[in-house]
Amino acid sequence: MSALTRVSSSTQAENPLRFTFAISSYDHVREVVEGRIPVEGAEPLFVRLPIPEMFRRFVRTRDWDVSEMSFGQYGMLRANGDDSIVGIPVFPSRLYRQTSIFVRGDRIREPRDLVGARIGIPAWTNSAGVWARGLLEDMHGIRCGDITWYQGGVDQAGRRVAVEPPFLPDDVKIVDITDRSLEDMLWTGDIEGMIVPAPPSSIESSAASGGLIRLLYNDPWAAEREYRERTGCVPTMHVVAINRPLYELDPDLPRRLFEALDLSRRRYLERLADPVASRVAIPWADEHVESLGDLFGGGELWQYGVEPNRRTLETYLRYLRTQGMIQGSPDPADLFPEWLAATGAAS
Repeated sequence: MSALTRVSSSTQAENPLRFTFAISSYDHVREVVEGRIPVEGAEPLFVRLPIPEMFRRFVRTRDWDVSEMSFGQYGMLRANGDDSIVGIPVFPSRLYRQTSIFVRGDRIREPRDLVGARIGIPAWTNSAGVWARGLLEDMHGIRCGDITWYQGGVDQAGRRVAVEPPFLPDDVKIVDITDRSLEDMLWTGDIEGMIVPAPPSSIESSAASGGLIRLLYNDPWAAEREYRERTGCVPTMHVVAINRPLYELDPDLPRRLFEALDLSRRRYLERLADPVASRVAIPWADEHVESLGDLFGGGELWQYGVEPNRRTLETYLRYLRTQGMIQGSPDPADLFPEWLAATGAAS
C-alpha cells in the first residue's frame, strides 16, 4: 500500500490526501479518473489493471488503498465480520448473467437439463457465478446441490482461488481442477457447461455461430427482462472499497468519493440522453436510454446508494447465504458506513 499523508480538513486544499485507487476506465467514472471531477481534499493516483489481477491483488495483499472489487467477495468478507475494508455503495459494473451460462448443445437443451450436470466455474465467490446460480434457482427451481461444480482456470490450468466459501451447504459438491482448463474440459465433454463472466474466444465463437457450445438461453435478452420483471433486480457485480488504514486516516473520504463518482455517473447518463449531439457511436442512443427509463419504472438508471438498490442488494445477500458464503440475513445497510448507507444516492 502507498504511503499515506494525514491532513486536517482545514489544510486539505494545500496538502491533499494522496492515495492509490484501482478502478477500470468505465465511461461513467472517467471524469473522476481524468481529474475533471475532483475528489474533494484528495489527489488519487489511479491504477489500471485487468480486472482479475486488480481484484486478486487487493483481496490478498491490499496493493492499493482504494479498489474496485468483486461485490460477492466484499459482501462475504463484511457480512462475516471482516472490517479490514470499508465499502461505499458505488457499483461500477452491473450485468444480468443469463449471457454467462454456456452449455454443450448436444447435452443441455433447456435449463432443467442442468439437473445432474457438471458445470465449470472460475471461483465459487465470483459475482457472475453468484447471480447465475441464484437466477437458476429463482427462475427454474435448480438448486446448487443439483449440479456438480468444477472450479478452476477458465482458459489456463492452475488458477488459485482467492477466497473460499466458509459455510458451503452439505449437498453442494465443488471439485477443484488444477491440471486442466475448464475450456478444455468443456470441449472434450468432461463437463456439460460453464458459468464465466468472460468466455474464451473458442467458446464465444461457437456460441455466436450456432456451434456445439452455445448459450443456455436461446433469447438471453428476453430471459433477462423476465428476471427483471419477476425480481426487480439490476445485478451488482462490483463495488468500491477502501482499505481501513486509509479510512481511519480520513473517515469522511467515503462521502467525498461517493459524491464525485455519483456526479460522474449522472453526467454520463445526461450525455447519453443528449438529443442534440450523439455522444456515443450508436444510433438512437438517446431513445434507447429513454426506453430503458420506461422499462425500469421511470426511475433513474444505474443508481448508487443503498436505498435505491435495496431489492437488488437483499436478493444478492440471500444468494450469498444460500450458496454458503454468509450466515444470517444482514441488512444491506450493514455493509457500508451507517451515515453513508442512509443517504442513498446523491442528489
